[in-house]
Amino acid sequence: MSDIVVLFSTVPREQSEKIARDLVERRLAACVNMCRVVSCFRWEEKVCREDEELLIIKTTENSAAATINRIKEIHPYDIPEIIVLPVVAGHEPYVQWIRSETVS
Repeated sequence: MSDIVVLFSTVPREQSEKIARDLVERRLAACVNMCRVVSCFRWEEKVCREDEELLIIKTTENSAAATINRIKEIHPYDIPEIIVLPVVAGHEPYVQWIRSETVS
């Protein structure tokens, strides 16, 4: 399973579907979940609260760098949250589907 990764990124709600669709259409991701979240963070010396969506992006390790680069190109934030975690186990038919739907 080590070739499958999940990327996490928060985005403004009005941009989440556009970014998710772009990643899937380009076959950089097999699937993107969009979950509403409220983020609290420090930015430019202020504590901020933002309504955002958390994108949970399923892709392969080989596509991770291209996926990260594409997120940086189309994400509206100066420093977008992009975190990559390896998948250590999963339902094999689903994992195979991720591999087949993602250009590596």
